[in-house]
Amino acid sequence: MLGLKKLGGLAAILGLALLASITAYADSHEGDNKFTDYSKMTPSATMEFDITSVKLIAGASWGTGTLHYQGKSYPLKVKSGSVGGIGYRSMKGTGKVYELKKLEDFAGIYGGGTAGATVGKKGGGASTIENGKGVVIKASATDSSGAQLALSAGGIEIAFAEE
Repeated sequence: MLGLKKLGGLAAILGLALLASITAYADSHEGDNKFTDYSKMTPSATMEFDITSVKLIAGASWGTGTLHYQGKSYPLKVKSGSVGGIGYRSMKGTGKVYELKKLEDFAGIYGGGTAGATVGKKGGGASTIENGKGVVIKASATDSSGAQLALSAGGIEIAFAEE
């Protein structure tokens, strides 16, 4: 279990990364007012994830996942920092990945928003995030437990795990 001191340090580091990623994302999308309806598109890939999240205004999340792309599976590591929300939750979910043209474009820092609530073993949530290479993930929780209310913006780092 992470100690409060380590968790505070992790939250501070992730908070700075979040600020940098949101600024970079905003700069790269300045004047970009187009809307893409992903519900009418075929995903480039799919994924599933298992994430633990702790929030007290600022928050941190960490976990693992698997990307399924072009008939192969790739293990993932996930960590993030966010602003907004309170509580603790453990969740599993799935995601649809859009605009992934080559595998090396997937890993990186994603920015976006999350909305969700969990009480006990009931809960749900949805998130749409995008990285600097235009890859978009629309994720939703399929199973969650804990007690958390989240309406947050943040930066999520997704990396390929060592096999």
